[in-house]
Formats: sequence, C-alpha cells, structure tokens
Amino acid sequence: MNCLDLLRSDLRFRLHPTMANRCRIWWPEKLLPLEPPRSSHHAPHNPSILFGWCFNGYGADSLDLVLVSAIPSDRISASFPRFYDLQETLTSINGKMPYRLQHKALFTLVGCCTVSETTFASEKEFNGDATEGCSEFQRCFLQKNGIWVQLLLSGTRSVSFGNDGIRTVPLVRNLHLGHDLLENCDCHVILYEIPTMGKNHYSLSPWGISQEKRSTLKKPRWIKILGEKPPVVDLESVILAVNCSNYAKLSIEEQARITGPVSCSFFVTIYDVVWHCVTLFLASIFTVAYQFIQCSHKLLTCNFGKGLLFLGKLIPYSCKTVHVRSCQFLYWPVFLHKHTFSLFPNVEFIHRSSLQNHLWSSISTDLTFGILLSIFFLANTEPISNWIFSICHTLTESILRSGCVWLMGVPAGFKLNTELARVLGMVSLNMIQVYSTIWYFIGTSILGYIIIAFIIVGVVFGATLQLALFLDLVRLVTLHVTSLHWLVSVLYSRQIQALASLWRIFRGRKWNPLRQRLDSYGYTVEQHVVGSLIFSPLLLLLPTTSVFYIFFTMLNTIITLLCISVEVLISLLYVTPCYEIFLWVLNKTRFPSGVWFSNVSLADEVVVSILCSNHAKLGELIGPHYKNVFSGVSSSFAKSMAYSVLTGCRITSNLSTSMPAIAPWMKLVCKEYWKLCHDSILESTVQKKRRLC
Repeated sequence: MNCLDLLRSDLRFRLHPTMANRCRIWWPEKLLPLEPPRSSHHAPHNPSILFGWCFNGYGADSLDLVLVSAIPSDRISASFPRFYDLQETLTSINGKMPYRLQHKALFTLVGCCTVSETTFASEKEFNGDATEGCSEFQRCFLQKNGIWVQLLLSGTRSVSFGNDGIRTVPLVRNLHLGHDLLENCDCHVILYEIPTMGKNHYSLSPWGISQEKRSTLKKPRWIKILGEKPPVVDLESVILAVNCSNYAKLSIEEQARITGPVSCSFFVTIYDVVWHCVTLFLASIFTVAYQFIQCSHKLLTCNFGKGLLFLGKLIPYSCKTVHVRSCQFLYWPVFLHKHTFSLFPNVEFIHRSSLQNHLWSSISTDLTFGILLSIFFLANTEPISNWIFSICHTLTESILRSGCVWLMGVPAGFKLNTELARVLGMVSLNMIQVYSTIWYFIGTSILGYIIIAFIIVGVVFGATLQLALFLDLVRLVTLHVTSLHWLVSVLYSRQIQALASLWRIFRGRKWNPLRQRLDSYGYTVEQHVVGSLIFSPLLLLLPTTSVFYIFFTMLNTIITLLCISVEVLISLLYVTPCYEIFLWVLNKTRFPSGVWFSNVSLADEVVVSILCSNHAKLGELIGPHYKNVFSGVSSSFAKSMAYSVLTGCRITSNLSTSMPAIAPWMKLVCKEYWKLCHDSILESTVQKKRRLC
C-alpha cells in the first residue's frame, strides 16, 4: 500500500464535503495508556493531557494531530501550578525546533485522552464537556489555542494487526475548533514509531536525493493543475514533526517530572574523571604530533625549498597524499567540533550530520590496510625483493631487448627499411642499456630501504600513501619506456602530418588555419614535383616507423592503464563510506527511502494503519560518493585516448579522478591547538553521554 491509500477517505470527502469532518491522528506506538479504573460504573476521574502538533489540512474541517506524549492531568497540575509556567515551557521547547516546523505549527497542548475498560460505559460517560476533569488553567489554554480534541481509549476497542499483535486505538468523540464543536469526526489513526537518535527516522524522499530536487522531465498538464491545488495532507511538515517528536516528548516529560534529568551517580562521576584524564592525554599527544608536522613543513619549505620542488616533480602522487593526510590530521578537532549535533531536536538532521564522520572511518580503514600490507612486506621481504628483480629482468631482457632486436630484422615477415630500423633499434637498445645499468646499481643498494619506507608509510599514513609511492616508483622505473614512446611518437606524428599535407597537394587543397577548414588552391608543376619526391620516401618509410610506434605504444598503454587503476583504487579508498556501510549492516532504519502505510484495518468506523519506511539499498548508499569521484572524468576519455594512440599524440597518463579537498595549512600556537583538541573531544563525549542517558 502506498501514500495514495492515506488519501482515499480524503478524496471521498472532497467530493462530498458535508458528510463528516476529517481528522488524522498520528499516534505513537509506545504511547501506553493509563491504567483503567477498577470499576467501569464510574467515570474516569484522571484523564491524560495530550501534547503534540496540530496541522490544518485542506479546508477548515481537516486536521493532522501529531501526538507525542500523554501526561496525567494531576501531574500537570502539580508540575505547572500556573498557566504561565506551562506556556513558558512550551515556548522554550518550540524555540529549539526547526524554523520550518515553527512556521507550520507549534508544539502545544492539543487535548485530553480518557481511558476506560468497556466501550459501552465509556461512550456514555464521554458525552460530557470536552474539558471535564481538566483544571482551570487548561480551560484558559483552550481559549487561547482554539483547538481541543477529546479521545476515548478503551481496553476493548482493539485492532488486530496480524504478526504485529493486537493494539488499542483511540476514538475521537469531540473536536473543538475555536468555538465550534465538531462531532462524529471521520478519524484515521496512523501508528508510528517515535524516531530516536541512533535508531531510526522517516524521510519522504529517496536516500541521496534532496527534497528540493525536482524532475527535469516535462509533466502533463493535469499534473501541473493538481500541483497548484492546496495539498490534502502536508506530509513534509508532518514527517518533520514526527522526527522531532522524541525531543519534545523527553522535554515535556522532564518538566512534568515523569522523566527525570540525568542523575550523577557514583559510576558516572568516576567515568567523568577517567575520561577527563584520557582527554588531557590525547590532547597532549596530538599537540606533540601537530608540532612535529609544523616543524617538518617549515623545514622543507624554508631551507630546502628547491629540493622540495624537485621532490614534488619526482614523486608527485606521494607528496600530494602526504599533504592531504597531514591536513586531515591537523583539522580533525575542527571537523569533530563542526559535526557535533547530538542535542539537535530533528533526528533526521542528526543522523545525516553524523554520517559526515565517515572521514574517520576511511582514515581508520586506510591505516588498517596499510598496517596489513606493512606486515606482509615485513614477513616476505626476501621473496618480494627477488620478485621485483625478476620483473625488472623480464621487462628489460625478454620484452624490450628481444623486441627491439626482432624489429630490426623481419618482424612477422614484413620487409622494413633496414637502415631506419637499425637506427631506431640501436637508439632504443643504447637507452635501455644505460637505464637498466643505472637502475641495477641503484636497485641493489636502495631496494631494501624502499621496502622499509613502504613499511613505515603504511603504519603512519596508511595504504593510500603506499599505493601513491608504488605509482610514483612505477613511473620512475618505466621512464625509459615512456621516453622511447615519446621519441617514436614524435617521429610518427610528424611523418603522418607531412604525408597528410603532401596528399593535399595532389588534391589541390590547402588547410586554412584561420578558418579551420580546407580551401581550394592552385599548385604549380614544380610544387607537385617536389611534393612527389618527398611523399614517396615518407610513405615507404611509414611501415618501419609504424612498427616501432605500435610496439612502444602497447608497452606504454599497459603501463598507463596500470597507473590509472592504482589511481582509481586510491580515490575509492578516500571516498568509500565505510562508516555508513557498517551502520547500514547493523541498522538499515537509519537510511530511510520513502514512507508507506500498511496493515489498514477498520474498527468502529476508524481507519487504522501503520507508518512504515523503506530502506535504502547498498547501491543507493555508496553511489553518490563514487559518482563524485568520477565527476571530473570526461565522458570522451576512451575516445580521446584512442585518437591519441592512432595519431601519435601524447596519451593521457591519469584519469583526473577527484581527490579530497586540501585545506589551507593551519597556523596556530601549540597552546591554542591543545585547547581546541581538548574542547572538541570533551564536548563530543558529553553530548554523547547526554544522548544515551
């Protein structure tokens, strides 16, 4: 059943407005009734006072009552001896509600509820004054508010919901609007579970889609006309009130001395003392680390500025990853202080704001993978060294040297130009020999230190820096392949361009660079002869150049794809919402994706249903994060790469995936940074303790 089922009765009454008055009561499932009196022959003497919101729907005879709490009238009289005290408490509660909710309705006293054992006796006893059993200040509140509803909750008026059990539902007998008494209201009771922090909330829009986002498709004319009419049910405001119901319930019950404030027991006091000591220790540790990072940054930028610039060009990905991780470490107290909303009344806002803390989960996951990789490297140092030497030997001897020698002969039966093939082959072999010799002596001496550096950076910075360092080392180790590919691609592209220009001579065409088009042009006989003499040898030498270009392009493309894969893996490690995935596995109700109404029943002409919520799927959860990663990637990346390969242009070496935003370098005194760390840790802990209590 969808939301249209909620409007069935409303559509019937829009066609026949004189039939009855409509009233939808949003009743909390855990709003337990008072204990009924022992004898049903006497009128219930202690009704419960109802608190909640009242929303005016379509017309003056349609109401949405979102009930939150039912407090005994004698407790209200004892806690608030004056009408001004209750009014001041309600004003204070409304002042902390969202402005959008305050604009629609205010949290107030909406009526009373009487509990009885039998339906027959209760209905007879219920035909009195709507304010019977209420004190004088409640009558004053009725005169000021103008809305008062009187409910009857009978122990025998129950509805069966199958597996959900049997529940008692309220029945509206009197409804006051101003000075008018509306009788025989058509009542629709909607049972809902009060949203609580860390458990659940409701949302009309699908997960990851803003409520303000509208479809760009062209809508039919009848939908536009329907959208211009006043809504029958303002579900957005009702759901907002439902999400704020827990805060309002706890606030009014605490003022009525039903739910007392957090008690300072002995164990709570011990916990506070211990946690204060832990906070002092953590703030001191992070301040020492902050001072070390600041000193290292000043040392590298001031005294060794030129060396740092060269290092940034030599290993750019590693330097950028270190900068990102350092900024994340420096700004963590600011970030923690920014996303502490534990006392905000809207549970939906708290849940969505707490998900911003997935940065901590990504850092923890990154460090966990880094430590695991470091342990693997530490336990298999010798096999890894032998494996690296084997790969380098295979790349140099079995692929590069053998490939160049093969191309200098008759590759695959093709007859190439011997002189040009010999020149290109000898240049390639000499560069390969020089580069392999240099890397052999460097590798044998510093390979152990490189592995140690991998282990250290994995423990300190995580797996992202290990992957970035691996990416930079791959580019350095394969620099000779990249250089040879660049050299052959320049020769190939210039040869293709020259052949295209000479071919236009025979066609009588000329390229116009100003208008970017081909224009007709009359060439002389001498120009045709010179063009023919140059065109013939270039065309005959093209197969030899193409073979070398194809060989080095294949190697360079494989290296480029490997680097792009590592770059994508680094970006995914940055943005994967591990915290959200963990919460989704534990409790899917924190990720609502629309509402629906189920188990509709009819009891004494009262429509009863349960407010249910859809849950977001895993793809809807992580999809927006991955979409942001590839937002900077051009849709024509594969097309442009294929065009570059065919024409001999430079191949793009990176995918341009988005990285975390780099914040400006923080410059604070150590004392101020220590105070910032201490206050952020202590504030988040105090708010969490209040929320749990």
